[in-house]
Parts: sequence; C-alpha cells; structure tokens
Amino acid sequence: MEVSNKYIVIKHYFEDAPKESDFEIKTETLGLSVEEGSDDMIVKNLYISIDPFQINRMKSFSASQDAISYSTRITPGK
Repeated sequence: MEVSNKYIVIKHYFEDAPKESDFEIKTETLGLSVEEGSDDMIVKNLYISIDPFQINRMKSFSASQDAISYSTRITPGK
C-alpha cells in the first residue's frame, strides 16, 4: 500500500524563538506493508509537538550541542 506522508522540516537554522516561517511542510509517497500473520501494526500520528530540547538542535549554535554528544544539530531540509 502506498500512502502520502506529510512532514515538517526546518528551512534554516534560527537564533530566537521559532516562527512558522522557519518551517516547511513537505510531502512524499511511502510504501507500507506488514507481513501476513505478524503482530506488527501501522500507526498514524495526527499531531506532533516540539519539546524545548529539540529547539536547541534547530539553532545554528547552542551550548548543549557541545555539552551533550547526542545533541547534534538538525540538518535543514531533512
């Protein structure tokens, strides 16, 4: 089964509080399948939110990016 998937990416790094113009909605087609007889399931997310930790990953620089190894920057457009 193929479905249309909408997702949100950052357009560029930002310094202050994020604005709607800092983000972009993209769409791509995904192929979904579950093996017959498996216990796997497909879940659809209706809403998402950004926690404060993620905002630091969207900035061009944040002290947490150097302090925590898993706090790498998010790549714009990805």
